[in-house]
Amino acid sequence: MIGKFIKEGSKHAAYALVFGKFLKRQSGARLQSAKELGQSLNAKNTGLLIDGAEGRLSERESFQNVCVIARVGAGKTSRYIIPNVLDKASRKCSIVVNDPKGEVFAETSGFMQAKGFKVIAINPEDLQNSASFNPLLEAKTDIEIEQVAEILIKAGSGSSAKDQFWDNGAIRLISVLLKLLQRAGQQDPANYTLGNLYHLLQNFGSDGTPLDEFVIHWAYDPTNPDDSTLWEEWKGATTGNSNAVQSFALTALTALKAFTNRNLVALTATSSVNLEDIRREKTVIYFITPPHLTEYYGFWTSVFFRSVFNASMRRMPDRSTLPLYVLYDEFGHSTIPSFVSVANTIRGYKVSLSIVLQSLSQLSARYGSDYARSIQGGFMTYLAYAGSDQDTARFFEAIAGKVVDVRRDKIEDITQQRQEYNLLNADEVRRIGDTQAVLVSANRHPALLETTPYFAHRRYSKIPRRFGPARISGAVQKSRVKRISLS
Repeated sequence: MIGKFIKEGSKHAAYALVFGKFLKRQSGARLQSAKELGQSLNAKNTGLLIDGAEGRLSERESFQNVCVIARVGAGKTSRYIIPNVLDKASRKCSIVVNDPKGEVFAETSGFMQAKGFKVIAINPEDLQNSASFNPLLEAKTDIEIEQVAEILIKAGSGSSAKDQFWDNGAIRLISVLLKLLQRAGQQDPANYTLGNLYHLLQNFGSDGTPLDEFVIHWAYDPTNPDDSTLWEEWKGATTGNSNAVQSFALTALTALKAFTNRNLVALTATSSVNLEDIRREKTVIYFITPPHLTEYYGFWTSVFFRSVFNASMRRMPDRSTLPLYVLYDEFGHSTIPSFVSVANTIRGYKVSLSIVLQSLSQLSARYGSDYARSIQGGFMTYLAYAGSDQDTARFFEAIAGKVVDVRRDKIEDITQQRQEYNLLNADEVRRIGDTQAVLVSANRHPALLETTPYFAHRRYSKIPRRFGPARISGAVQKSRVKRISLS
């Protein structure tokens, strides 16, 4: 009896040893092996630096956009943004970075300047060390002017879907006022400013009649006096229910309330930056706003980056066009109308777009759940750091896929048992180590990365102490602000 038991046990052991792969088969999702990861994030690649050390995407994959999700304090600035700026110092390219705290400027700008980059800072809280930037001068067409108007209302008023009627009326009003100011700007560029737009709205009255002289003066093009388009736009925007028209003006005034800030008025009164130049000359632009005023400056950030996108897509790149890397931190506080189109189109213009979110739920809150899903479709690579919120963790659980186990107890069994389970459970995504990140890119298997902050990097850690912040010549002059005449 004992001998028979031993014989049967030996038989099963032999089955397990010789036929194990037949008795149990695993397929479906899996993590990348070290070899595979070394191939997909190759040190010889010239694209975005993903792990903070030497693991880079190819340039082609970098142009297909990256979405980084990291809670506050998870290290997205030290592990992703700063390493990427420093890594590009040896490349012929340009960089635009949203730098809410000015930390990226402080740690990298001196080094970038030493490497031959033109360094530009735009900072409404520090006019002595800021370039001026008038986004209206970057709006070259009526469509781009209307885009500015839409951003000013949707990002500035914090509106919701139920406010659409009032928003549309305000957008229409701002659009025609901007076109009038543009015509006035042909005589004197100092007329064509956001500060003057706010000035016109302050003097709108109940129905716009206090602006009639201004409108009549600029509505007609002296080179084409038969063109009454602008006058008709004005009458269309101000004719109708008087209470509604007044509400449109009040909505617009509320959206532009930040232009009671004299620093912002001065900063946008002139422009020392031409965004098309950054595709021809190595440039790094640091767009700086205080972190505690992110929502306050949300419309300003949105207008600036929409201007960057428009300037990047006006003409197809050629061999002399420099690649552009946009590192858009705190994207969840911005409102960019038609952003899905931007994300899907800009990759064809040698532009790499990285957006940084605190959570994926920020997209739904800002754009609505359906549009948020469309935005997600515009990104080829996703990177999540430790401590992900529930929505983000579940997204990575789903996108990582499922493992499939198929098993038979005996080789002669006809029936088999099939089991599916998540490669990464949401809880596992949330609880990855503080130095780790989950990577999902293109059609590859997911990967669990070790990431390196710049201050722990052998070369990068020495740069801030050695070079410090860049020296910037020029300052914004408040005396250059001109208020347009209403008569």
